[in-house]
Amino acid sequence: MKTILIVDDEAPTRKVIAAALTKQGYKALEAEDGLEGTRIATEKLPNLIITDVYMDNMNGFMMVEQLQMDPATARIPVIMMTSQAQGAGAWQADADIEYLDKGFAMAKLIETVEKMLKKAK
Repeated sequence: MKTILIVDDEAPTRKVIAAALTKQGYKALEAEDGLEGTRIATEKLPNLIITDVYMDNMNGFMMVEQLQMDPATARIPVIMMTSQAQGAGAWQADADIEYLDKGFAMAKLIETVEKMLKKAK
């Protein structure tokens, strides 16, 4: 079973995504900010991380940079959710990072999750 870490400071968003992923047969872990996300990713080594960009304590960009510095977590693929995906996408053209505009359909998220997990094999 593939494990996916969801990092978002909005609990309802995390819960909806976690429920949808669990329904698809994935194990979902949750973190409320980049600091907790970094800790959980380092401890649990998920197969994929879905993260919000703008959060308190440590934002999604900072979390990804931190994880990419650690060989154990550097290659974990990431989906970044933001209300400004096009602008955020200019931040880093990394093959292991996808961007989704917040307000996406859950089917689009699941499709992106499956695509990222296949690419990571």
